[in-house]
Amino acid sequence: MQVDDDVKRAAGITDRQYISQFPFEACLVMKHHLAETIQKAHGSPDWLHPTYNLESHLSPLIGDYYVRKRDGLNNLWILKPWNMARTIDTTVTDNLSAIIRLMETGPKICQKYIEHPALFQGKKFDIRYVVLVRSVKPLELFLADVFWVRLANNQYTLDKHSLFEYETHFTVMNYRGRMNHKNTPEFVKEFEQEHQVKWLDIHERVRNMIRSVFEAAATVHPEMHSPMSRAMYGVDVILDSSFQPKLLEVTYCPDCTRACKYDMQAIVGGGELVKGIDFYNYVFGCLFLDETTHVCPL
Repeated sequence: MQVDDDVKRAAGITDRQYISQFPFEACLVMKHHLAETIQKAHGSPDWLHPTYNLESHLSPLIGDYYVRKRDGLNNLWILKPWNMARTIDTTVTDNLSAIIRLMETGPKICQKYIEHPALFQGKKFDIRYVVLVRSVKPLELFLADVFWVRLANNQYTLDKHSLFEYETHFTVMNYRGRMNHKNTPEFVKEFEQEHQVKWLDIHERVRNMIRSVFEAAATVHPEMHSPMSRAMYGVDVILDSSFQPKLLEVTYCPDCTRACKYDMQAIVGGGELVKGIDFYNYVFGCLFLDETTHVCPL
């Protein structure tokens, strides 16, 4: 629910009370607005794959599709509803007719599929980061030291039959499939060994990307500014085969069950143990008490 003037009156919220969302945050958390916001601010950055709003940009998508087909390029696309979570009604396809027909099930974006992601032991994964926004003007952002990896269950393949296999191409297993929890420090250590990379280098690229996302929102939508707003967002990131971060989505009120359930060794910020039972205390302390325990400024 967007807390506007009508909601404030109905709920008895005064101008002296803090609200855990920013006005017009749809420019971040609704997928078509997110892409539009980034494109207005940054054009076509490397970290955002080509994205089309099917309600307004079907013709350019069709043009792009046929240019790629003519040039013999990969033409795999992923369709995502504007405002759904948990990969509901999400489809991977290379069939243009299917893309057009799927518009009938509700408004969607169509985004170029990342066909060559970085893999962990042969499986696809993505990473959930938690971003705390204390202010939009000036922009005050903090990244929680705790982040976690989400693994697909099956070995990754681009075999056409696999495109319908949820546990091959998707990573959110909290609500369907079987969930294989991987402790973040173990994942980072094994990933570095498998690919001979330094995670801190990847982490720095992710930090820069996330900062750019919120700078885009603050620039394109200055109306987000509200001195009585504070918010927490989940930012989902995938790495391509060159270990460059790609933005997947930004979510409001992110599910932080894993952050609360498990004590985690921080990969950054000194490597201290972050106790799950205190996770929301650190969040609250950062947003409302100007504390920076287990968070890093962006």
